[in-house]
Amino acid sequence: MKIDLHCHSTRSDGSDSPTELVTRAANAGIEVLALTDHDTILGIEEARDCATKCGIKLINGVEISCEHTLTGGYGKNKAKDKIIHVLGLDFSDIQTMQSALEKLQDSRANRGQRIVEKLSEILKLEDEQRQALWQAVLDKAGGNPQAVGRAHIGQVLYDRGDVKTVQQAFDKYLADNKPAYVAIEALSMEEAIQLIHDCGGQAVLAHPTRYRLSATRVRKLIGEFAQMGGDATELPSTDEPVSTRKMVDRSVSEHELSVSIGSDYHGTSMPWRRLGDTPKPTPEQQGIWQKFNLSG
Repeated sequence: MKIDLHCHSTRSDGSDSPTELVTRAANAGIEVLALTDHDTILGIEEARDCATKCGIKLINGVEISCEHTLTGGYGKNKAKDKIIHVLGLDFSDIQTMQSALEKLQDSRANRGQRIVEKLSEILKLEDEQRQALWQAVLDKAGGNPQAVGRAHIGQVLYDRGDVKTVQQAFDKYLADNKPAYVAIEALSMEEAIQLIHDCGGQAVLAHPTRYRLSATRVRKLIGEFAQMGGDATELPSTDEPVSTRKMVDRSVSEHELSVSIGSDYHGTSMPWRRLGDTPKPTPEQQGIWQKFNLSG
């Protein structure tokens, strides 16, 4: 069974509409798909209509931005505040989930504008140029300020010629603690896990090795996620080192977590992430999808 439990549509920072995304998944032979847009579930209904026609089992999903403080370092790095992403999968209480996410959506809209303001100062843009930059970002996000993500802004900077690649936009301006970075209002990691459980879902730690943390802190993050009641950890993507995968596998085993697999597909803004390109669990690992009702 081909499974992808992490992807994005135009409802957040993906380039495909929910319908286009599900159609692409069907063409890729995917049988179980979770649409996990950032802090919103507004694309699920459209995706489900298409999934029914395509014969795909669509799992309710969302990627929630969470605040978490990692401790255990030394000196000035003794504590580290990070935005961690937690996937909510297979939840049934749509209304409660959407109500909780609305506040985060408002925060995303304000954040996008503040990032563009910072960039305008860094790039020394005049008022008209600032307005044009924000309009270009809005256009990338389908005209929805609540959908604006850093990937949209990075793509616009690339289109304008300010950077040579979208990744360079993150490395130079947009990544955590870079000059144009703006923190997003977020639930704590523990609050997000509780929300997902209250809505009847499974809580998954998304891409634990992509937060620019040392191996020691990745293991600590996975351990703290498990202690807070998290259900599973997403396995590293297929292009990450074997040593990284083995480290995550050991942590998963140590904390008796299930695993999840997903491509984190965004479309044209991150073309190196291909829908359906997911890692394979080891024989002893339990997939979080084994807890889903896939027959319903």
